[in-house]
Amino acid sequence: MARSSGWVLWSRDGYRGRADLAEAPATGSSVRTAERESVTVGSLERRPRPAHRGDSLVDRIIADRSVEIEYQAVVDARRNQVVGFEALSRGPAGPLQSPAQLFSAARAVGRLGELDWICRAAAFRGMLSAGLPPSLSLFVNVEADSLMEPCPDDLLPVMQEAEAKLRVFVDLTGRALARYPSQVLETVRRARAAGWGVSVGDVAYSNEGLALLPTIEPDVIKLDQRVLTSRFGQTTDAVLAALAESEQTGAVLLIERVESQEHALTARAFGAAYQQGRLIGREGPLPTNVTVPGSPLPLLDSSPDVTRTPWQVLVDGGAHRTDGVGENALEHIVQTVASQACTGARPPVVAAITPQGAGADPVTENMWRMMVERCPLVVIVGPNVATWNDWRIRAADLPAQHVLAGERCFLVLSPTVATVVSARAVAGVDGRQPTWDVVISQQPSLCRDVLRRLLDIVDTLQGGVHHGA
Repeated sequence: MARSSGWVLWSRDGYRGRADLAEAPATGSSVRTAERESVTVGSLERRPRPAHRGDSLVDRIIADRSVEIEYQAVVDARRNQVVGFEALSRGPAGPLQSPAQLFSAARAVGRLGELDWICRAAAFRGMLSAGLPPSLSLFVNVEADSLMEPCPDDLLPVMQEAEAKLRVFVDLTGRALARYPSQVLETVRRARAAGWGVSVGDVAYSNEGLALLPTIEPDVIKLDQRVLTSRFGQTTDAVLAALAESEQTGAVLLIERVESQEHALTARAFGAAYQQGRLIGREGPLPTNVTVPGSPLPLLDSSPDVTRTPWQVLVDGGAHRTDGVGENALEHIVQTVASQACTGARPPVVAAITPQGAGADPVTENMWRMMVERCPLVVIVGPNVATWNDWRIRAADLPAQHVLAGERCFLVLSPTVATVVSARAVAGVDGRQPTWDVVISQQPSLCRDVLRRLLDIVDTLQGGVHHGA
């Protein structure tokens, strides 16, 4: 089994979604821990104390799991109805009670990822024990460091219970998208395989986060109300990108820090149906009684089309087609599209099916090197490319007999750029002088469809989770 990171409940050892928990026999570290220590799901009193790794205050907080959680309501402003809560972590009374101080201290001793897991588990316990309507949603933050940190064994039972019983939105920050885009992508796919939603926030402060919006296709986009009223550079770009993403996919806008009627009216003017802030409700314990939402926060249908190749997606979508294109002309087309990634002011996500694989010629190799250095995420399918995998490259080897072995594809996608070219080798042509039928599109919806298909292929070839399980 590959090294697990981030959401270890969704590891690559055959788990295909929520149904497997009910069908599979109890195995793995969570069960070994439960048998060894008789841990009761959702219980803190019978939890084993982890090995102590230091003697600072934050080390003791982590060892004792002594974090506190407050919750802030998320409201459907159209119906004036609570639809969910965001979990906000605090330290115990003392110098590390502030979340900023607590997380900074954990980062300083290299334990931020572990602390993040502890906070998330505490948030789940609070929601599970509150007995609120199951249609209410819970937003839980995911720090970048926890994408690389396995979940502590003693927290696995509550993670499983939360997956089975709670309606959760995994809340990713622009910082996480910028630091670990490949791991973010895997976390998103595993969360969706488990039936959870995805929200993205703080993208106004991250070029990479903005570029990845069309790739992640979040269910919820969170914007600070201060971003709405700012007129400076990237904050304006972030608002426009969020509006475009919402229009393209149906993602909902959630405005945070709504603290006055003016803030609320501004949020409504931008089309944000959901709001959060002290005007609506301060942070605190969960209420004992909440009305069942008339309309829960919506989840997008993110299932990829697993039956068609990129070529077929483009042809069926009406993309421009040219038959009988020579190898040199095809290379020129690909390099023209690639120039958007190599020279643009804000590099896009790049995805490709490449027949050269690791054996590319010097010109192509240099092109890829430039894109890998500049682009926030690169997805590659081809022969002998799996060794390229790293924090922002997602690659999978393509078997010789795979349905895509006779196709090529190159795609660039961001909120402002969308171009895809796909080519299919013409049957019966001499291999020494390849001829291709080529389709090209700049329709964002078709580019998204192709990228979604390529990501599913990469995940399947790597042995990962699958949608629709």
